[in-house]
Amino acid sequence: MVIHSFYCYFVSKMKVMKQHRCLISIGSNTNRDVNIKLAQKELSIHFQDIYLGKEQDTIPIGMLNPAHFTNQLAKCSTTLSIDEVKNIFKKIESQAGRLPADKIDGIIKLDIDLLIYDNLVLKENDMKKDFIIEGLKEFEL
Repeated sequence: MVIHSFYCYFVSKMKVMKQHRCLISIGSNTNRDVNIKLAQKELSIHFQDIYLGKEQDTIPIGMLNPAHFTNQLAKCSTTLSIDEVKNIFKKIESQAGRLPADKIDGIIKLDIDLLIYDNLVLKENDMKKDFIIEGLKEFEL
């Protein structure tokens, strides 16, 4: 009886821990190699099943800083909420030295965005960017 009760409890908890599918964009235009590698390493720690797409060199659009970007898409699954995922991203960005004031000067040390969470598109305008459209082809999404 005890084993059956434990099994029922365990199964009920497993149903609650739904896996959510995430599409992530990573970008940097400052110390790009180091910051992208930091993001890859840290994201791999938090999301064990992460798949990292190809890195893409892109030109800045609508920014004063002419420095090129390294951009990359990633996909993973998680039981975390949207806010929990975004908090992880903010911590990783902080590790790279990202400061709110840098954005004014077009300095993007590291930017990690949650584009899609399950079927919810969180960054519709970003989904129109060439590097994202190109990266999606790799994922067959």
